Amino acid sequence: MTASEGDGNGWVVSAGGDRRWGRFGAAGLLLRAADPTDPDTPLVLLQHRAVWTASGDTWALPGGARDSYEDAPRAALRETEEEAEIRPADVVVRAEVVTSRMPGTVWHRPGLDMRHAAEMLRRLRPDQRHDEELDESGTDSTGAGAGADAAAGAVRRPRVLPPLVQESPDSVEWTYTTVIADAPHALETVPNNESLELRWVPETRVADLPLMPAFAQAWANGLRSEPVELVVDVANVLGSRPDGWWRDRAGATGRLLDELGAGMPRTLELPASAGRPTPAGPRSATSPPAGPPAHAAAFGWVARAHAVIEGAARAAEHSGPFVVHRAPGSGDDAIVDLATEVDGGPRRVVVVTADRGLRDRLPGNVLVVGPRTLLG
Repeated sequence: MTASEGDGNGWVVSAGGDRRWGRFGAAGLLLRAADPTDPDTPLVLLQHRAVWTASGDTWALPGGARDSYEDAPRAALRETEEEAEIRPADVVVRAEVVTSRMPGTVWHRPGLDMRHAAEMLRRLRPDQRHDEELDESGTDSTGAGAGADAAAGAVRRPRVLPPLVQESPDSVEWTYTTVIADAPHALETVPNNESLELRWVPETRVADLPLMPAFAQAWANGLRSEPVELVVDVANVLGSRPDGWWRDRAGATGRLLDELGAGMPRTLELPASAGRPTPAGPRSATSPPAGPPAHAAAFGWVARAHAVIEGAARAAEHSGPFVVHRAPGSGDDAIVDLATEVDGGPRRVVVVTADRGLRDRLPGNVLVVGPRTLLG
């Protein structure tokens, strides 16, 4: 695919001389896909950067500069299509997080500068004097005409080539946004000239590669995921959408499970209480080193999912990935029993509900997210 030239190309330069690519910031796509050989460990798409790029010969995410009219997901998807030929329609965006930031000023190339082009073409002509500057009257700095011989010893002003690089006087904050998304499987990729290789890597092996320093830091500080065992309070999730579910509770439940199941396995954003670190600006030399987050993984990979249904909804049918539990009595009681049973196992237990009473009854290690987290 041919890359389009937007208005985001250029550097943001800090007071200390550090440079970051992207006049309006940059964005990259962290794309996960299921590994058929290991349901608990997703594959992550990584780019082995060409040696001529910034931090070349390291591994990072597909991505690049944002244009002025783009939000982070649009920029990340565009860059991934340019660098890997993965279509935006083939992935589902789950979340976005700013993983790096830096204050500075913008240095950029303003595009095709016609003054610069005209001057370069003039210098290619052998019949022109190339070392003098003419004023508006057509005379040079000595007052002689362009074709006249200059007086001996006259001082000529050198021609000044219009700059191709300009600096903005306004301060900006450069940010890099990591956009998290899922693919239904490890999609085929076609690298462009910015890549030595594109590879689907098991998530547990990502840190074994020589990573781009900024990506390595972001990966260690919360981008990686952990396997999740999901328990869905179906009655609560169903009730969060006024779509007429009460007219046919069993049918609406079946449709909901089919809808949610179509996106499994998937990345799930974990609540802030799980310990997501807040991205910070550059630390001074006297700042203490940041300690490890309380809970490093800010995202979960839904490796196994349960749906608890009760009452009239127990007649619902579902042949997808959810393990359906038909509660003989209270759905809340069944959810508490199930969460307690699987808590402490190999996966982090996450319950989807907005019921505060139910949340208070769950074991302390169980995380709770609301229906919006699952429904998007």
